Amino acid sequence: MVSANGDLHLPISNEQCMPENNGSLGFEAPTPRQVLRVTLNLKYLIDKVVPIVYDPNDIVCDHSEILSPKVVKLAYEACGGNPKDKANKRKYQSVIIFSLLKVCEWYSILATMEVHNANLYETRNLASQQLCKLLIEREETRDLQFLFMQLLLRRYVINENDEDQEPLNALELATDMHCTTVIGSSGFQRCLKWIWRGWIVQNGLDPTTFIKDDSLAEVSLISHFNPVRLKAPVYQNYLQMIFSFLFLGLYTLVVNGKDSERVQSFDLLESIFYVFNTGFILDELTKLYYIGYAHLSFWNLFNDTTYLIITFAMGFRAMSVTPLNAKYSSEDWDKISYRVLSCAAPFVWSRLLLYLESQRFIGIMLVILKHMMKESIVFFFLLFLIMIGFTQGFLGLDSADGKRDITGPILGNLTITVLGLGSFDVFEEFAPPYAAILYYGYYFIVSVILLNILIALYSTAYQKVIDNADDEYMALMSQKTLRYIRAPDEDVYVSPLNLIEVFMTPIFRILPPKRAKDLSYTVMTIVYSPFLLLISVKETREARRIKYNRMKRLNDDANEYDTPWDLTDGYLDDDDGLFSDNRNSGMRATQLKNSRSLKLQRTAEQEDVHFKVPKKWYKNVKKCSPSFEQYDNDDTEDDVGEDKDEVKELTKKVENLTAVITDLLEKLDIKDKKE
Repeated sequence: MVSANGDLHLPISNEQCMPENNGSLGFEAPTPRQVLRVTLNLKYLIDKVVPIVYDPNDIVCDHSEILSPKVVKLAYEACGGNPKDKANKRKYQSVIIFSLLKVCEWYSILATMEVHNANLYETRNLASQQLCKLLIEREETRDLQFLFMQLLLRRYVINENDEDQEPLNALELATDMHCTTVIGSSGFQRCLKWIWRGWIVQNGLDPTTFIKDDSLAEVSLISHFNPVRLKAPVYQNYLQMIFSFLFLGLYTLVVNGKDSERVQSFDLLESIFYVFNTGFILDELTKLYYIGYAHLSFWNLFNDTTYLIITFAMGFRAMSVTPLNAKYSSEDWDKISYRVLSCAAPFVWSRLLLYLESQRFIGIMLVILKHMMKESIVFFFLLFLIMIGFTQGFLGLDSADGKRDITGPILGNLTITVLGLGSFDVFEEFAPPYAAILYYGYYFIVSVILLNILIALYSTAYQKVIDNADDEYMALMSQKTLRYIRAPDEDVYVSPLNLIEVFMTPIFRILPPKRAKDLSYTVMTIVYSPFLLLISVKETREARRIKYNRMKRLNDDANEYDTPWDLTDGYLDDDDGLFSDNRNSGMRATQLKNSRSLKLQRTAEQEDVHFKVPKKWYKNVKKCSPSFEQYDNDDTEDDVGEDKDEVKELTKKVENLTAVITDLLEKLDIKDKKE
């Protein structure tokens, strides 16, 4: 797994991830007790580094004096391991991000338990997150493989209160805890992007590890025409968007397509629409079974409400076409069905936002809405108490004479007062002056105090999100990505195509596992064939660029954009025909373009001998730039030692290679002399 230039590459097969193989994951994870000790060491470090409350800007700023390079070095040393054995040392350093996030979780618990020290624990929480960010960005430039596969994606188990917890990786832990500082780091986002595209997939042999997809650089169309690629979150998201728009179109045709008072039987479009709804309901029940109550988030409950309303409408519609003796006629059932179905319109349209949240504008808007809903809980709780109290008072006034005459109008007026539509007319003739005094007090509290509190809460929620909009959006996308990779590792049947899987399940149970998997593979290939063709075309074009990057010893995600300030980046895929026999034409065209651009630029700059900037100018620029030598040059001693060892090893290899070449040349000279 080591390239010619000494860079480590990500594993591309399940076997390379096994401990017995000397691949890039060639060591076992630390034990739960060892993870606990590393976490305790890191907590001790943060406690000493942040003994008092600091300004958050002093912690998160670049080149912070609090989280200095010495603290980063101590964080690495807190993991233990043999300093002379790189593999042993890296084994324990692999849990450093996971352990720091656990420390963040502990500080959050302490801030809740010890309110008098909440500010201190929140400061330490922020320091732990910032230290995570520094370590992630440091490893991104040193060892991308170690960052992705060990620090962020490998699942670890920690022992807490003498019990081993569920295995989690740093990616999941940071997302669940909403650590926006960690999520917003470049290495974290880069890892998410690779998972979103399906470049990194879960290991089929070991669910605690991930591997790199082995078909990335394959330039043949057929190698990407594989339903397994549908496990990539980006393709599942596209499929869900397509089926959501189809569902909306079918709903529009059904709810606005009734043009007769006569009861009609189910037509084709209506039947397909209700099949879609059944598939969505089945998908929600399946996720609830596997995930549990954690699945019941706001948007999932929103979708469940939509499907429930449509299910009621479907039941009433079935009653209208079924010849049963009921209290209402078929026409009445049919009318009720369409009226109930019409009430689902706001839900059906609004659910599109859930699948369009990958767009930055919509994503930020949804985050703002989510925060507003949370903040409004305080308002509705106060409103509920106030309404209960005043309602009881008005009901007491109404029953003072032994009769209840206007209970209904009282309740209705108290409710619409919240919307600003309350009226004093109801209380003019009712129990004067007590009812009027009570209502004046209620109206003042609701309209002047509570509604202004609600406005202030909404304003606070909006400002909080806008000030941190980018990080909040990245956290939202992290949650969206995890929704796909946390699903059971089975064949992908996106709703409503999951009904096909349900009907095929009895056959899958009868067949041997391998035959059942082959049959499912064939079914998915047929069903998804149009979409798989588009995927194949897209990924084949990407594969040529990836192959070009690997030839240039660059990362797979390099040269995605042709920027105007770099004359050698970008990739020309226009010369790569989809069915072309020559698969290297794009590479040659890109190299030709780069050399031509450089030549034209040099020629243009040499037209005037006085145009060129002297070398002294570059030296002066370096002198006037801020100096961070104490940060940039303060590498750990271990890193320096590792670099020296690597240089010695490479020098030895070069010497051996030189000796072999010299010996070969001498033999060739002797042979020539004999001839």
